[in-house]
Amino acid sequence: MLYMKSRGDHKLKVEIKKLENINMLNDAMFKAVFRSVEARKMVATFLSRITGIEESILEKAEYQGGELVKNNIKEKGKVSDIIVKIQDDNKIILEMNQFVSNYIFEKNMSYAFTMFAETIPLRAKRYPYVYLINLDNFNKFKTKEGILHFKIRDEYGHIETEHYQSIHLILENIIDEKYNGDKEIKKTVEFLKKNNLEEMKKEYGSDEKYMAAVRRVEDLSTDPNFIGYYDEKEAMQQDLDDMWETGYDEEEKKGIKQGLKQGLEQGIKTEKIEIAKKLIETDGIEKASLITGLSIEEVKKLKEC
Repeated sequence: MLYMKSRGDHKLKVEIKKLENINMLNDAMFKAVFRSVEARKMVATFLSRITGIEESILEKAEYQGGELVKNNIKEKGKVSDIIVKIQDDNKIILEMNQFVSNYIFEKNMSYAFTMFAETIPLRAKRYPYVYLINLDNFNKFKTKEGILHFKIRDEYGHIETEHYQSIHLILENIIDEKYNGDKEIKKTVEFLKKNNLEEMKKEYGSDEKYMAAVRRVEDLSTDPNFIGYYDEKEAMQQDLDDMWETGYDEEEKKGIKQGLKQGLEQGIKTEKIEIAKKLIETDGIEKASLITGLSIEEVKKLKEC
């Protein structure tokens, strides 16, 4: 792409790099578009159809990057894709899962528990609602459903708390012609699967809600700072894929997966313990157990510490 830049009496041809193929599932692109003011109406409608929260509330919400509070100075930084802060401390965590891995869901759940714990000290008798929405570009659950809802349950299958909900959107199922769910959700997922700017303009030219988001994509596609970050994310993922496929034998892969799984399970347990500690004094042992899923015995031991 060329444009004319004047300097004195001379005009210089300056070449600007432009993204020809748009990957909306790229971590950088997804966050830059879905957090933007331009895409706010599209995203608010999308999230409203998933959660039941009013669109007007979601339009006024605060859309942020996902830097989460650390429990201690040694803990590694935790970054979620997008955090939507709504009134009364309620929050939505949005995670774009472009590639499947054995530990990605556990990692995301750990972030959600951290987010839940952050706001508990501000409340004595009322708790925030936290929605963890995973956009899965794969079908790890081997399901024919488009949207899956999960809640914390006890060993008998009873729901332990309504304040945390994990939702998975299986993208390939939602864009399938057989999908008979919400048309607005399908439309937004189809938008995410587009990879050509001109096709986007043609497809959404008559819908201002989507065209505002398309214009944001167009601006990003010629922004040199963004393109560098976008390319870095794409290259990083390719390097990880190549390393995973060629850098380890099967035994090494098995060991890495097991180590990651154990580490994340411990991380989730730690988050539950931190939440329980904050709840014990104000709400008692039974309520702390109910909210976190820890047993009564485990919570009692925390109180004795």
